[in-house]
Amino acid sequence: MFSDDTQGKHEEVEKHVGCQPTSCRFSRLTLKGAGQFLLGLSMGAENANEMGYRQTVTPDRLQGGMNATMRSINRSMIVIGAPLGGFLGDRIGYNNMLWIAALGFLAGATTLGLSRFRGARLDDAYVNPV
Repeated sequence: MFSDDTQGKHEEVEKHVGCQPTSCRFSRLTLKGAGQFLLGLSMGAENANEMGYRQTVTPDRLQGGMNATMRSINRSMIVIGAPLGGFLGDRIGYNNMLWIAALGFLAGATTLGLSRFRGARLDDAYVNPV
């Protein structure tokens, strides 16, 4: 089922983790499920806040264009990023690619955290300019 190299890696992990192959599979499946659950929760919380803020600060006459632009950018990044990530993962290795992706997320979070975006707030009395 596994190549010799992969089998050795699994045995090494099992030795350090201290679980048998069947319980390790269950642990891995449980961990993956918990990760997906937390990802879904965070995406749901982020999306509502982002959309509410974006729609509040965007004038009504620009709402359609802004939403279309955001959707187009989002979809095009998926179309470009997924194949590029797979190609680079094959070329430089998946571990290296995951580290690069993590550093990219860290750079984005740091940039937003150090910018005026971090302190952006909407007052209750905010009136949407037309």
